[in-house]
Amino acid sequence: MKPYGKHLLIQMHRDDNVDTIARLTETGRNAYSSAFRSHTGRWEPLPGTGDLATTADLVVTLLAIYFDPNY
Repeated sequence: MKPYGKHLLIQMHRDDNVDTIARLTETGRNAYSSAFRSHTGRWEPLPGTGDLATTADLVVTLLAIYFDPNY
């Protein structure tokens, strides 16, 4: 994860490319929401909010295919 303001960017490094797949946004004290970056470059919200660990786990579960290095 890479900090970016109130966001934590979730990125995949493939060869010489870095793809930003999702972000976690701090919405309050230890409260986060999440979104994924669509093929158009827009941020699309993902369901669910929670603490950092819960929200990160949700993102990994929902977007598992994008974290596959062979995808």
